Amino acid sequence: MTSKLSKTTKRARAKLSRSAILDAALAIVRQDGLDALTMRRVASDLEAGPMSLYRHVKDRDDLLLGMMDHVATCIPLPKQQSDDREEIVEIILTIHTAFRSDPWLVHVLLFEGRGSLNVLPLFERLYAAMGRLGCGPAKSIDYYSMLLHYAYGESLSFQTRDKRREIQTEWAEDAFEAYPATSKVMEVAWSWKYDEFERNLRRLVATI
Repeated sequence: MTSKLSKTTKRARAKLSRSAILDAALAIVRQDGLDALTMRRVASDLEAGPMSLYRHVKDRDDLLLGMMDHVATCIPLPKQQSDDREEIVEIILTIHTAFRSDPWLVHVLLFEGRGSLNVLPLFERLYAAMGRLGCGPAKSIDYYSMLLHYAYGESLSFQTRDKRREIQTEWAEDAFEAYPATSKVMEVAWSWKYDEFERNLRRLVATI
């Protein structure tokens, strides 16, 4: 005997697609973080059965790659700059903006080792600018690592800034009395703003 599908199930199957699944997954990580992303959660949000997702995505890894491809495709290419150092600054700022908009990207790139080939247009311009400044392949990799790891680190730091400030304000002021140099810095740290990325980026690019 063949059971009849419910109207809800039929609607879910009709609207289910790889694109719809990726959109739902992105909505989950943007709202609740990467830890909340499971195939079951995506299926639930789409009012579909978990197994039905596997017609469109192989597994969670494939889902992550699809999400990264989607985000990378949506990153706007910055205007070409005539000054090569300014070109490098604009490209890294563009990447950093993507990290700020989708913090989960940093975790996937750093801790899961996945990436998207859709960012190659950005990296082609980055390496071309470095080449025009006299950097060979090895030196370009050195500078790329320095700049990108600064973007990674600042993005991760930005994500936890409020929690760190909460912890810092719990420290007793006299805890630094035996450390005068640190004490002077901490007086400023209480009110320091996490908006110095571009200024410090320009300092790094000036060394190229």
